[in-house]
Amino acid sequence: MAGVEIGAAAAAVTAGSVGMGLFSYNRGNYLFDQKNHYTRFTAGLNMAIAQMGIYKQDIAQLTELTATRQDCYHGIAAMGLTILTAIYCPGRVGLHTPPPPAWLMGLMFVNIAGCYMFLGLTLWLAMHASMRANTAATHMLTRFVRLPIPSQGMLDKARKFGSSYEEQPFKEVFRVPFTKHQRAGPNKDGGHNEDVEVDAAAQKRSRHGYDVPAWYRKEKAVDNNDTCESIGSMMPLGAEGEAPEHFEAYRELQLEWFPYDVYARLSIFLAFMHLTHCWAYMQIGHQLAETRALFACAIVMLPMFVLQQVILTLDIIPGWGLPIHRLGPCALWTAFFAACIEYERWFSSSTQGVCFLLVYASYAIEIVYTLQLLRLCRPACTAPEVVESPGASWWPGEWRLPTAFQHAIWLVAPPKKLEDGQVDIVAELRDAQRDAPRLPPTEAAITAERRLDVHRALGQQGESAAWFNVKSGLVAMVLAWVFMTFGFTIEVINQGTAHPSLLNAPGLPNNARDPRYRPAKPGTHEPVEVGTGGVYGPARGVHTSKMHRRLADLAA
Repeated sequence: MAGVEIGAAAAAVTAGSVGMGLFSYNRGNYLFDQKNHYTRFTAGLNMAIAQMGIYKQDIAQLTELTATRQDCYHGIAAMGLTILTAIYCPGRVGLHTPPPPAWLMGLMFVNIAGCYMFLGLTLWLAMHASMRANTAATHMLTRFVRLPIPSQGMLDKARKFGSSYEEQPFKEVFRVPFTKHQRAGPNKDGGHNEDVEVDAAAQKRSRHGYDVPAWYRKEKAVDNNDTCESIGSMMPLGAEGEAPEHFEAYRELQLEWFPYDVYARLSIFLAFMHLTHCWAYMQIGHQLAETRALFACAIVMLPMFVLQQVILTLDIIPGWGLPIHRLGPCALWTAFFAACIEYERWFSSSTQGVCFLLVYASYAIEIVYTLQLLRLCRPACTAPEVVESPGASWWPGEWRLPTAFQHAIWLVAPPKKLEDGQVDIVAELRDAQRDAPRLPPTEAAITAERRLDVHRALGQQGESAAWFNVKSGLVAMVLAWVFMTFGFTIEVINQGTAHPSLLNAPGLPNNARDPRYRPAKPGTHEPVEVGTGGVYGPARGVHTSKMHRRLADLAA
């Protein structure tokens, strides 16, 4: 009996020792795992906070790019207005002499008016784009892209007391290590700890599938139930894409101002093309009417012609059919040669016809040139090749932009998806609360929705207000050139009549500039002043010092 009692006592001691060993081993694992669980929770939140800080920088940098670009446009437009006002202030060319021909003044002042119009459009479009972008960024940074600072309740859910080990079932308290427990639970709640790719040998040694501690399953359920409540979503599930939420939201908000950004840049281009035109026409009038510097005027035309061609080359990409816009700067040369004929010393009907032809050519070039600009500035329905290319200016393919200027608008939109190797920790924590990863919408649904958003932003007519304003300005320029052509035709019809001009200054000839003369007719000694020979008779004394009379002489 004593031997049996001793054996029973030894067995009891052994069982107690094994039980205590298993209890201590499993409790040590539990406490170690709970410490790691809390550390992982705080580390994940710290990384999410850091990544959300990067997201805030993304919004700030995207907005700063737009605002800085608009500030640049503002400065250039203000400089252009200063230059243009200096050109316009005299009111006319030839302050100290009779003015140039009316057709030349028309070429100059229509371009001045167009330049004022497009500079004004630049200021307003740039102001709208800048203010709208800053407003959207402020809204997102103060209401949407917020740091996921954990609340006290979140920290309480993540931590565990040592006494919580007493809540574990006995099979976990006295679990024998290094043994398999791969069996389905009563609720078939398996598939745990299998989201990491490991080799087969390690898979056999790890606790996965159904063989996970009860506290692991419980914490999974608790963690997925608003544990990260400070990481919420402001977007419906149907609007989510493959990129982080702040990128998706910002791209949608960009629809509100990207047309104004683009057409502010195009308005700068249009304004300076008209500015260089009007300055060149002013030089024609100044050099010929006041200084009579014929060859100096030609030298001015050459660099201005080259400058306009260079601007067209820099801003408009080739490959848009016949480059009709290259014809625009040629109007400077036709106007120059027409003005030279206007100021020739002796009149002839043949040269007058050539002058009329050159003037009509100048107006025709301006009309065709403006129509071509209207075509180039129109938003295209097809996406350019540069769209969605990394390392370059980037915008979604559904945005309607004037692709002729695609390399000169410098747009940058948020990416549509994460590149390889990039992770969105904030989205992962957000998805963990749903206990399932988000399912991105189908490509067809994404494209349809985004095109709907684009057309909604463009307006009822399918075009943005920015493009409508620029289009209206270009159409107004076409009408102005047609009107000037019609007015010049009336002047041509009235040539050689008693009223060659519709307006007269009291007591002055119909054209208040130096008179021109026909050579003396056979049998006469005095030349005949153009426009007066058949009505007032021959001009007398023109071969004397009065040959080059001025306004003062005419007024006397």
